[in-house]
Amino acid sequence: MALNDVKDFVIRYPGHPRYEPDRIIEDNDVEVIVQKLEMILFTNKGEVLGDNDIGCNLEYYLWQTRITTGNLKSKVEEQIDKYIPELYQMGFTFDLRLYEGTLRDILYLDFVIKGYNIEFVFE
Repeated sequence: MALNDVKDFVIRYPGHPRYEPDRIIEDNDVEVIVQKLEMILFTNKGEVLGDNDIGCNLEYYLWQTRITTGNLKSKVEEQIDKYIPELYQMGFTFDLRLYEGTLRDILYLDFVIKGYNIEFVFE
């Protein structure tokens, strides 16, 4: 896939931190990748019709099991391998940190894509 030709529909909604009401098409390659990351990170397996495998199931792993950060990172990498392979062409790094909370744990995922820092938080 030629990364300079990346386009997708904007899937952000009112209330999303990057929502723009008049924007329909996303043509910034990093923003398209961020939308795809949001999709796999915030989706549970079985929620997408036609593809029961998409999604990291992070809510389940965080609050229903005792999983290591290494296993969580592996789950995210498997989803990236399958659903966002173009991310490897762009170059990225990502770090995952899990903090024990009082009621439930807090997960931070920090991605650096083409020099942009993107942080996802599950609490």
